[in-house]
Amino acid sequence: AEQLAAEATQWKQAGDRLKTILDEWRAVRGVDRKTDEALWKRFSKARDTFNRRRGTHFAELDRQRGAAKTRKEELIAQAEAMVESTDWSQTAARYRELTTEWKAVGRTHKDTDDSLWQRFRTAQDAFFKRRSAVFSERDAEFTANAAAKEALLGEAERIDPADADAARSKLRTIQDRWQAIGKVPRERIRELDDRLHAVETKLREAAERRSRRTDPDAEARVAQFRDRVAQFEAQAAKALAAGDTSRAEQAQSQAAQWREWLATAEESARQL
Repeated sequence: AEQLAAEATQWKQAGDRLKTILDEWRAVRGVDRKTDEALWKRFSKARDTFNRRRGTHFAELDRQRGAAKTRKEELIAQAEAMVESTDWSQTAARYRELTTEWKAVGRTHKDTDDSLWQRFRTAQDAFFKRRSAVFSERDAEFTANAAAKEALLGEAERIDPADADAARSKLRTIQDRWQAIGKVPRERIRELDDRLHAVETKLREAAERRSRRTDPDAEARVAQFRDRVAQFEAQAAKALAAGDTSRAEQAQSQAAQWREWLATAEESARQL
């Protein structure tokens, strides 16, 4: 009994054992009164010590369970306060933090603990159900936006770059409509943007090539050289008609030189 009183922590088993010892004690006969009273005092003291330790243990357990209940009710209040939040990312992160805190709190009585947990989970489930509905609607919207941008890309990729002004006007209209459409699924952003950029690059490069081909300086140079060729050919013909062979040969030589320069200028213009 004294060992149980000092060391036992299995309270039910120890209590049952002390009851058995008491029954055995009462069955013992033949002990003188003085000795019996002294032994009974020791036995009673052991029982009292055990009962005090057991009472202290369960009082502390009740205190801990009460504190756990209070803390869990606080966590429930926080969880319920966030049910209508639309700050999806931060609120979801906060719910994860609350769950971690919940697990760190001790248990209350089983029935109470189960009831508290149900309230806590109900609040979280309500939030995540709302978030899921919003995300599903948003995903559908983003998918529709992607389809709309694909349709615009079809228009953009069919733009004829031959008419630079018309091509720029059509592209600008498509770019404005593109911006007005809105977001697409994250995994489609790069693909769709790259296709639009490819069209923009194609039309820009075509316009640059056309601009080089119609370089007024190059065209003026070709026209000037062509005029000089014609001028010297006319001089040669006139001199020849006048019987001035020397002057005709000189004019023909100059015309040939300008003809070479004209060929070079025309080739340069073609390469622009």
